Amino acid sequence: HWQHARRNKLGDLRSRHIGYVMQTGGLLPYLTVRENMNLSRFVLGMPDDGTIDDLAKELGLTRHLGLKPAALSTGERQRVAIGRALAHKPSIVIADEPTASLDPFAAEKIMSLFIGLVEELNITVIVASHAWRHIKRLGLRRLAHQTRRTNDGKLTETVVTG
Repeated sequence: HWQHARRNKLGDLRSRHIGYVMQTGGLLPYLTVRENMNLSRFVLGMPDDGTIDDLAKELGLTRHLGLKPAALSTGERQRVAIGRALAHKPSIVIADEPTASLDPFAAEKIMSLFIGLVEELNITVIVASHAWRHIKRLGLRRLAHQTRRTNDGKLTETVVTG
């Protein structure tokens, strides 16, 4: 699709099959927790089938569903972002340092919860993280990459190992 400039097709694939957890949460401040979590489902025209309430319960957010992000702690906002990424039941979730702004205890708790939900929903997760102890403790596979130029200097390649 990229080579044939079918960007709308790429956008459609991304919106339906990929969830994303931003490092800073990326919540919309004028939407409630429920509305933020339901955003991808709403855009995709998915029905209200109880998914948001189930995720809110799993993430410990039920009592916050009517609140705006400003009323939440950093950890609560990050749990809302995780819920939003999972709400439309994507095939893949990409998480960029999902616990970077949290203290170590909260980070470990949220990562465990996140990985548990991902496993329960049978979703592939790609986590960018510097918290190697969390990755190891959760039994996740660690991949590393190295970018280098080919010997002739014409191409750059990234080699992923792990």
